[in-house]
Amino acid sequence: MSAPGRVVSAPGQLAASNLPHTEADFVARITLSGRLLDASANVAEVLGWDLAAAADSLCAAIPHEDDRATMASLGAQLVRTGRVRATVRVHAAEQMMWLDVAARQLTDGPDAEVYVSARDVSDDVLAMHHLSAAEQQWRVAFENSPIGGALLASDGSIVLTNDALVAMLGHPRHDFVHLNILDVFGGESGLGGDARWREFTYGRSVHYAGDIRCTTLDGHTVWCRLTAAAVPASDTSSRRLMLQVQDITDRRDAELQLADRALHDSLTSLPNRFFTRQWLTSALEEHAGQPVGVLYFDVDRFKLINDSLGHAAGDELLGQLAARVRQALRPDDFVGRVGGDEFVVIAEGVAAEGDLLHLAARLTASMEDPFILAGHQHVVTLSLGGAIGVHPEPADHLLVRADMALLRAKRLGRSRCELFDDAVDKIATAVDLQLEDELRQSVAANELRVHYQPIVRLDDLSVAGYESLLRWQHPEQGLLPPDRFLDMAEVSGLIRPIGWWVLSRACRDAKEFATGWAPGPWVSVNASPSQLARPGVASMVRRALTTSGLAPQLLHLEVTETVLMHASPALIRELHEVSAMGVGIALDDFGTGYSSLSLLRQFPVNTVKIDQSFVAPLSTDRSALAIVRAVVGMCQDLGLTSVAEGIETDEQLAVLTDLGCTHGQGFLFGRPAALPDALRASA
Repeated sequence: MSAPGRVVSAPGQLAASNLPHTEADFVARITLSGRLLDASANVAEVLGWDLAAAADSLCAAIPHEDDRATMASLGAQLVRTGRVRATVRVHAAEQMMWLDVAARQLTDGPDAEVYVSARDVSDDVLAMHHLSAAEQQWRVAFENSPIGGALLASDGSIVLTNDALVAMLGHPRHDFVHLNILDVFGGESGLGGDARWREFTYGRSVHYAGDIRCTTLDGHTVWCRLTAAAVPASDTSSRRLMLQVQDITDRRDAELQLADRALHDSLTSLPNRFFTRQWLTSALEEHAGQPVGVLYFDVDRFKLINDSLGHAAGDELLGQLAARVRQALRPDDFVGRVGGDEFVVIAEGVAAEGDLLHLAARLTASMEDPFILAGHQHVVTLSLGGAIGVHPEPADHLLVRADMALLRAKRLGRSRCELFDDAVDKIATAVDLQLEDELRQSVAANELRVHYQPIVRLDDLSVAGYESLLRWQHPEQGLLPPDRFLDMAEVSGLIRPIGWWVLSRACRDAKEFATGWAPGPWVSVNASPSQLARPGVASMVRRALTTSGLAPQLLHLEVTETVLMHASPALIRELHEVSAMGVGIALDDFGTGYSSLSLLRQFPVNTVKIDQSFVAPLSTDRSALAIVRAVVGMCQDLGLTSVAEGIETDEQLAVLTDLGCTHGQGFLFGRPAALPDALRASA
C-alpha cells in the first residue's frame, strides 16, 4: 500500500492530520455531486486514472456498476448524518479494487464539499472471500463425510453434527444440540473416565484419540474410534473442538475373533496351551497359600484310532471327548487342550490329593459310554497324571510334575491315574537335557556296555543263564547304572535303537558263553514297551540271531506283564512268531501289574520271573510268602520255569528251595559284570 502523497491544490490544503483515519492511501475533496476539487498526488498512482481529464466525472465513473446503487444510498446517508464509512468496489485502470472509504461533509448546501479518505483493502476482501469459500467447502465436506463428525464448544457442548454421526448413533439431529459430548460417549469406561480427554478439553493437549464403547438409541453396543483436534482461537472461551467418530465395531469384533483364535483350539473350542498356562499362573497367584490341582491326561491308544479310522474320526473323537470332559467337571474347573490328544484340567481349591483323585475318577467314568465313530462304537480310556502346587511354584513346573505322573501312569499300563511322587518321578533339568544329547551319541561313540548277572538253578546253584543289563560308560561321569538314563531313553524314544543294540550285543556275547558249555547258558534280554509298540519285533529278533549265529533256544525275551495286559493283536502275533523260532518268552515282574492269570494262556510264556518286592520280605511277611508259594505252585502245574529275583540271603534261598522254585538270581550268586568277569565267575 502507498503512503498519503502531496496535495495538489493550494487553497484549503489537505493534510493527513485532518483525515478521519490516518492509514489512508489517498485523500480527496469532492462535492456532493461527485466533482473532484482536489486530491493527494498519489490518487492517479493508486487508481491509475488521469485526474485532470476526468475531474468533472471521476466520482461517477469510478464506482463499480454493481455498487452504484450502494453509492447513492451512502450519499443520502452522508447528507443525513454528515459522516459515512463503507467498503466499495471501484474501477482502477486495469482491475477492480476494493476501497475502505470514509467521508465527512465539510460545508452545507446542495453542492457541499466532502472530505474523503480511502484505503486499498482489496487483499483483505479477497482473503475474506476465500475464507468464506473454504468454510462453505468445509461444510459440504463435513455434512457429506462418511465418518461421523461433530463440532464442540470448549466445554464439550455439541454445536454441530453431520448425517453420518446421526445415522451411527440413532439420535435425531435436534437432540444433539441439547447434549454434551459426555452425554453420548461419557461414563467411567468412556470419555468421563479418560484422563487424556480431560487434558485435551482443558487445553493442555491439542489432539485426542481413543476407542470408546457406547450404546445407540435402539440399545445396540457400538465401538467407536474418536479422534479430536482443537481449532485455534484467540481465547479459551471461543475455542472449538473438531471431533471425528468412526464405527469400528466390525474391526473390533474381528480383532476379538483373532484374539479368541489365538487363545483357543479350533477343533474343540477349548483353551489352548498358551491360555492354559496363563490361567494356571493366575490361579496360583490368586490363591496364594492355597493348593491348586492339575490333571494332565491323554487318550490311550489314540494313534491306533487315527491310523485305523482316519484323522477325521480322530478329530471327531477329540470333539466328543472335550464335550464329555466339560460336563464331568465342576463349574469352576478349567480344561484346555495342550497337544494332539493331551488335555489339562486345573482345579482350584482342592484340599488334598484325594480330591484330585476323585476328579480323575469322574473323568474316567465319563468315558464309559462308547463313542460313535465312523458308524461304529468305540470305548476309549484315559491315562491321567496329577500334581498339586502352591504359589510361588511356577505354572510350567507344576505342569511338568503332572506330566511326569502321566508318563508313569502310561508306563504302568495306562487307563489309570498317578499322582506326582518326588521319590519316583524325576523332573528333567538342563543337565538332563545335556545328558540326553550325549546319550544320543553314545552308541556311535561305543560308550554303551552290557553287563551280565547269572541266573542259577537253585537245586545245584549251577549257572543256567544270564540276564543282560545295560550300562553307560560315560566319558566324564564314569559307569552309569540304568536308573540314570533308561527313563530318559524311554521318554525320548532312544530306547528303541538302544534296545535293539543290546539284543544284538547280547546274542553275540551269548555265542561266546556257549563255547565249551554243553548245553550253553541262555541269555535273557529285556524288551521295553516302546520296542514292542512298533511292528517288526520278530524280524529284529530273527536278524540278531542270524547275525550272531546264536541258537534260538539260548535267547530269552523278557516282557513285563503290564505290556502284555495291553498288547495289540499285532504284538500277540509277533510274540507267537518269536516263540515259534524257539526263543523263550519270560514274563518279568510277575505280580506287580495286577494282571489276570489268563496272560499265561494267551501268550507263549515259558518262564515266570517273581519280582524282588515279593522275595525280599519272605522271612517276615506271611502274605508275600503265600503269594510266592502260589506262583511257584502255578508254574509247577503249568510246566513253567520259575525265577526268583533279588535273592540276597541264604535264608531267602532256603525258603525258595523249599517252595520248589527252580531258578533264582541276585547278589547272593553274583553281581552284574562285564563279559570276561561274568565268564570267570561262572567257571
